[in-house]
Amino acid sequence: MRRFQITPLHLAVAILVGLPASAGVAYAASLGIGSNKLFAWSQTLTKGTCNQTSTTADDTYVQQGSPASTAGGTATTLSITGGATQNYAFIRFNLSGCSLPTTAGADSSTLTVVVTTSSTHTISLFPVYSSWSSSTLTWNGLGGLTIGSTATTSFTGSAGSHALTVTADVDAAIKAGALWGWELRDTTGGAAATTKIGAVENGTAGNRPSMTLSYEK
Repeated sequence: MRRFQITPLHLAVAILVGLPASAGVAYAASLGIGSNKLFAWSQTLTKGTCNQTSTTADDTYVQQGSPASTAGGTATTLSITGGATQNYAFIRFNLSGCSLPTTAGADSSTLTVVVTTSSTHTISLFPVYSSWSSSTLTWNGLGGLTIGSTATTSFTGSAGSHALTVTADVDAAIKAGALWGWELRDTTGGAAATTKIGAVENGTAGNRPSMTLSYEK
């Protein structure tokens, strides 16, 4: 699988196609009153959009039942399984092609995944802060990763496309750190269930993960 990272902006399913659509937007602001005078000025903010597709993404899944396996790195679907024996999926994108300055900020960012095998379980996304590769990541290697303890967002594993808001994670990564995508985990508990989402290698382009970013600088 291809690399996805965000250094200054490293995200975990990697993707290309930066479509910078920039436009100047003027905002008027008043500073205050000094010497009985009110001072005002306008500031121009540049807006842009960067669309990430599977061409710059990396993804995999790891299996508790096969803890040394790297087979998830070449799979066409990512398996997320709850219950006694679990599978976790990982996705990241590479935003380096967006040419974002360090002064940029995310206005909005959406990760889109497509469920190809559905369940009624809840799938939660947790930010990943340390590097991983789909060609080497295994269940046994999870202990070496730094993963956020609070879910960024969640969705029910029903069939079809799911647009997931990840703005806060991406904004923080642009401004102050590294984000190596997300771990997707079944957080329902109880009986076993499997949810599958399309991977970057999926034969149907519409099933592959993608991400959009709208930003200002």
